[in-house]
Order: sequence, then C-alpha cells, then structure tokens
Amino acid sequence: MTAVILITSVIIGTVLGVIFRKSLAVQRILLTFSGAFLLTITVLEIFPQIFQADYPIHLGLFVLLGVFIQILLENITQGAEHGHFHQHEHSQFPLAIFIGLFLHAFIEGMPISNDDTNHLLMAIVVHKIPVALILFLFIADLTPNLKKQLSFMSLFALASPLGFWIGDGLDERWFQPILAIVAGIFLHISTVIIFESADGHKMKIRKFLALVLGFLLAYLTLHQH
Repeated sequence: MTAVILITSVIIGTVLGVIFRKSLAVQRILLTFSGAFLLTITVLEIFPQIFQADYPIHLGLFVLLGVFIQILLENITQGAEHGHFHQHEHSQFPLAIFIGLFLHAFIEGMPISNDDTNHLLMAIVVHKIPVALILFLFIADLTPNLKKQLSFMSLFALASPLGFWIGDGLDERWFQPILAIVAGIFLHISTVIIFESADGHKMKIRKFLALVLGFLLAYLTLHQH
C-alpha cells in the first residue's frame, strides 16, 4: 500500500503538470505549501524522534550529513527539488539531473518502513507532488513524445518505493541514522523553498497564505487522534 501511495503522488504531480503547465503561480504556491508542510513535520515529528533515540553516535551528525548530501545532490539536480529547472540550458534531457532526483527520492523512501505514524510518508507525498509536477514540465518542454514523457515519469515514480523496499530489508539499527539523514535533507530543502518564496524579501499574500496553510495542516495532522 505504501508503494502505491508513493507512486500515486507522482501521478498526481504529473496530472497537475498537465493542468497547470502554463501557470507558474500555481507551481510556486504548491512548492511553498509543500515546503511549510515538510518543515513542520521535520521539526515537530522527525527531530524529536531522532534526538530521543538511544544511539551510540550523536544523531545530529547524521542530520548534518543529510544537509551535506542534499547540497551535493543539488549540484547534480540544479535545485529541482525546490523548483529550479533551467530549460534553456538543455537541448536534450540531462540524465544527470534525473539521476540526482532519483537518488533523492530513493533516499527519502528508505526510512518509511519504520514509520508507525505515517507522518513521514505524508510529508514525502506532499513534497513529491510539486517535484513531480516540475519534473514533468521540464521533460514535456524537452520532448513532445508522450511515450518518453511517461517513461521517465514512471521510472521516477519507482524511486521512493525502491528505497522503501530496500529500507524494509535493512537491520533496525540503521533506521535512526537513515532517518536523521533524511531529516537533514528535508531541513535543507524546506528552508530553501520558504526562503525563495519571498521575492526580494517580500512575500506575496498568496504565497504567505500557502505557507500558513502548510504549517497549520501539518500541525493538525500531527495532533489528530
């Protein structure tokens, strides 16, 4: 069921890409909402879970490692995880960017199997929808071939489920370090998204409302019984 949910999030993002292909404002609002939602889940749910764990190595080091890994991945993806794609720089599909996004999705899927609350899964789904939307727009801009578009999106959709299946087979002692790495990745992505929501240090009212809604819905999600 988890794999189906993860794949469905990419399908939703792809469909939204078809519907809102010309609407940059909608894309940015979805990104802002996802950034706020992701940051709230990370700070209020994942961080306490990490730092309350009894582990021989300080798990904060793995959080910092996650930030570092994301910085390295962004050298490959060019910031696609938070809405940056530079279509004019490519005449054909840049495989390196796709591989970077695939690795990002694979890593964030690894700790899901040990998430009893499903909050991590929900955060990943909310994050993955706008990423899939932007990836689809980029692919569609480079090739009008629908079969190629769907092939790349289908492959991307398998990244997080593959991470989930691999993570499910790992020894339980690996869960906390991997979760800490994912938390560092989420921390970096979400803060960059929120920072970039303000144009010239001024945030438009629609983006501000998307930000507040993201914070609020994530908070309510964590406190529902």
